Amino acid sequence: MRRSFWIAPVLLLGAAAAVAATPADTIRGRVAGYRALGAAFKTTNDTVRAGDLASPRLRQAAAQISAAARNQYAWYPAGSGPQSRQRTAAKAEIWTRGREFRAAQDAFARQATAFERIVAGGNAAAIRSGARQLGASCKGCHDTFRVSDD
Repeated sequence: MRRSFWIAPVLLLGAAAAVAATPADTIRGRVAGYRALGAAFKTTNDTVRAGDLASPRLRQAAAQISAAARNQYAWYPAGSGPQSRQRTAAKAEIWTRGREFRAAQDAFARQATAFERIVAGGNAAAIRSGARQLGASCKGCHDTFRVSDD
């Protein structure tokens, strides 16, 4: 059989698997995404504190943060919140106040993109300021839409 004959069914099965993901699978994926984001933030903060602002590690971390900001929109499908009866730090407000949550996601995505550009520009003062603003954009979402660790 021709190879192209097999491509469509394989793609359909992959799409069906993504749709059929359980809430637990979705939450695990979301947690993994945020852990990677947290590691990139740690690298950013450590590098900025050390004054190593021209480090390739900082550019890589900024790119990882920007990628996570783009990917975050897929991390919250319906049914993956507290109502799933799975352990999650995501508050129900993510789904009940969807417009506000989307605005917070958009603010973070804009700030992450801006930070990546700032890092590429190499201006030390701008990098320090951008890192603080990026952290604040994360905190703004956590305060409203994430269960506190306390």
